[in-house]
Amino acid sequence: MTDYSDQPELKGVGGWLLTFIIILSVISPIRILLETAKMLELDAQTEAQLGSSWQTYSLFSWVLASATIALAWFLAYRLARVHTRASVRLVVRGLWVLAFGPLILDLIVAWTLWPDLMAAGLDATYFVGIFQAAVFATIWSLYLTKSKRVENTFVEDETEARKIFG
Repeated sequence: MTDYSDQPELKGVGGWLLTFIIILSVISPIRILLETAKMLELDAQTEAQLGSSWQTYSLFSWVLASATIALAWFLAYRLARVHTRASVRLVVRGLWVLAFGPLILDLIVAWTLWPDLMAAGLDATYFVGIFQAAVFATIWSLYLTKSKRVENTFVEDETEARKIFG
C-alpha cells in the first residue's frame, strides 16, 4: 500500500473534498430554496382545495428548508475547519439525515394534514427524490470513508489536529 501522507496535493481541503464542501455550503442551499419555492407555488384552485392547512404546511416547509440548510452549513463547516476523524464520522451520519430526514418529515406532516389525499398515493417525483438522495449520500459517504485526501487531512483527535493545522 502506498503512503500518500507526504504528498501535499493529497492533504488539506482541496480537490473533491473542496468540491463537496462547496456543494454542501452553496449549491445544496440554493437548490433547497428553489425547490421549496417551486413546490409551494400553487395555482389558486389547488390552494383552495387544500384549505387552511396549506398555510400550516407552507410555514412548516420553510422551517424545514431552513433547518436543512443550517445542517448542511454545519457539516460543511466541520469539514472545512475541524480536521478530526470525528468530523468525518459526523458528516457521514449527517449526510444520511440530510438525505432522508426532510423527506420523511415532509411525508409525515403532509399525511397528518391531508390523510385522504395522501391515501390516494404518492407522486412519482417523491420516489425520484428518494433515489437521488440515496445516490448522493452513498457517493459522498464512500468518498469520505475511502479517500486518501480525507484520510491524510482528518486526524484521530483534536490535539493532533491543532499541532498539524495550527
